[in-house]
Amino acid sequence: MISPIYWHPYVYELAMRLLYRARYRERIQAVAALIPEGARVADVCAGDCSLYRYGLRDKSVTYTAYDRNPVFVRWARRRGMAMERLDLWDQEIPAADCVVMMGSLYQFIPRHTGILDKLIRAARRRVIVNEPVMNLAQSPHAWIRRAAWLLSDAGRESSRHRFTEGELRSLLESRGFCSLALIAGGRDLVAVRDRDREGRLPAANPRERRQKSGPDALR
Repeated sequence: MISPIYWHPYVYELAMRLLYRARYRERIQAVAALIPEGARVADVCAGDCSLYRYGLRDKSVTYTAYDRNPVFVRWARRRGMAMERLDLWDQEIPAADCVVMMGSLYQFIPRHTGILDKLIRAARRRVIVNEPVMNLAQSPHAWIRRAAWLLSDAGRESSRHRFTEGELRSLLESRGFCSLALIAGGRDLVAVRDRDREGRLPAANPRERRQKSGPDALR
């Protein structure tokens, strides 16, 4: 059953603000800073389009959001934001210069590696993945874990597993993400994978430019 968080964008945003508190906009702006000027951006599993609203609205980019929730799509379109319905389980992502996914990869476990590959295929220049590594669903208290699982149920094959920092680093490095950093007070890990000027993807190298913290290291 789909969580009330996904019933409406206002409820979703409230939940994210309560979760990240003072770090809410910091997280968004750290990701927005990694998106080059002039890029065509695909924001995948965009939810309430917070990346655009609080990070990219005043930046010279062409932004399109994608999400499978029709309520979110209608809401965004009524407010003049470009948003298309896309079910990432079954569909490919339209090509863009920069493809971004924020806080959604865990929803696709155990098919998350295939989802990462879809992001990589769609990106002409850069892929950015931002994912929490400190989660209420990992709480030592059973009632907190259960509440977190219920509230994060997006309505399809929802997994109870959440990534640890080590798991996520290993996964992203295995797919060629060479720059990784902790943001939002260590709650999230953000990673970047670039193509070279000829459009070729770099070979995976776990030791190349590995960063432990600090979003500036990713630029």
